[in-house]
Amino acid sequence: MQEVRVELKDFRKERRNIFDIPAAGSILRNINFLNGVRLFLLFLVIYAIVYGFINPTKENLFTTGLFWGLFWPFFMIITLPTVGRFFCTVCPHGFLVRFFTKIGLNKNLPVKLKNPLIGLFVLILVYWFVVYTFPSVYNNPLPTALLFLGFTILAITVSFVFRNGVYCKYFCPIGSICTSFNRVGFTWLSTNHEDCLKCKKPDCAIACPYKFNPSKFDSKNSMEECTLCMECANACSSVRWEIRKWGHSLYEKIPKPQSFEVWTYILIIGVITITMKFHHGLSRTGLSDSLPWTIIGKYLDSIFHFPKGVDIVGFVALLMGIGSALLFSAVGFYIASKILNTDYTNLFNNIGYAFAPIMIVGGLSHALSFFFFDYYPHFVNGISQAFFLNITVEPLASRSDPWLRVFTIFNYIAGFWSLYLVHKRMSLFGFNLHPKYKLAFLFVSALPIFYILLSVFQQYAFMAYPPTFHHHHHH
Repeated sequence: MQEVRVELKDFRKERRNIFDIPAAGSILRNINFLNGVRLFLLFLVIYAIVYGFINPTKENLFTTGLFWGLFWPFFMIITLPTVGRFFCTVCPHGFLVRFFTKIGLNKNLPVKLKNPLIGLFVLILVYWFVVYTFPSVYNNPLPTALLFLGFTILAITVSFVFRNGVYCKYFCPIGSICTSFNRVGFTWLSTNHEDCLKCKKPDCAIACPYKFNPSKFDSKNSMEECTLCMECANACSSVRWEIRKWGHSLYEKIPKPQSFEVWTYILIIGVITITMKFHHGLSRTGLSDSLPWTIIGKYLDSIFHFPKGVDIVGFVALLMGIGSALLFSAVGFYIASKILNTDYTNLFNNIGYAFAPIMIVGGLSHALSFFFFDYYPHFVNGISQAFFLNITVEPLASRSDPWLRVFTIFNYIAGFWSLYLVHKRMSLFGFNLHPKYKLAFLFVSALPIFYILLSVFQQYAFMAYPPTFHHHHHH
């Protein structure tokens, strides 16, 4: 019996390294194969941009279908909380970044620009602000093509001028999101530590286009801004891509916590999670006219008479979404730091990692239900149109189908996982031994508690005051 157990343990140990799985290992370590996939995706991106310019009307399903029906929901929302930053592995922009960095001017990026929040603010401004305030813009192929053309030119220019792939680190609009939410998945890049002890010249670090050292990822409990480009794995056989416990790094101390990661969680929860629940959730119910963002928005519209196409209610909802996330996190941490008599920044930077699951796991609820009635037909019909395949598919469900509500379970998984992480992370620093721990826990958890209550209220509103109109959007 014992023998069987030992064999099972060895088997599991062996399989934990994804590179040890025969087909996966040879594919992922093969840079030529990965470059082939990246070039194919680059071709799709360029084709979709050109197609958007040639066919700028809404009859063009391909441009919007590729970017909003595949890239955002599948690569971002589905892969980040599972296999981690795998989107970056095949990202066509990442391919351009590494290519143009190699042949470029190799200059140092000014220190002032070394801020991963730059890309996040660009994303909020050129994407989310537009989605809420001018909701029909990105349903059109031309603005979508212009947006992706702009990012492609930016990626090439920045990479040609500066060294070390700084576009991915600081300017990519989803770069800080990928770095921060990468922690939620179950994969981790690491190295065989016994081999590294004997290593005088780490090939993995020398091969890394971003100048990271994968052998230090475990001791730092951070993969930094690693894009999983697999150059290190190609250079050294001791590099491992491991399957670990879901979100394992969030259960341990992080020696150098990065405030930008916590700020990314909070801002994205405000901009995406809360604002979506406000404006694309509650605003669709019969309660719409009684909601504060509707009342304020309509009042502003009665004064300024905004032109058609401007959704001022959506803009107010965005401001209130961001305001709520900032209020519940910053004020919650401030009061908790007073209760615990500890440093505010220290508490914020170390415990704030507990908010990681909320947007990305909660986002599964939205992405999976939209897959059945929007993303799937939009993407497949778009591909069919662009490549003359003569295939037409119908949505797999209607938006009003009750069974789609099953995916709301992810909202609660996200919220309660976050609460559990708050407790675990506070225990790591011994705060659970403080006599007023329970009170401090409530204040630190103000944001996840608000999120859970908002999810419950939204579900109640949908049942008691069913949607009164169809509010279509792709995001």
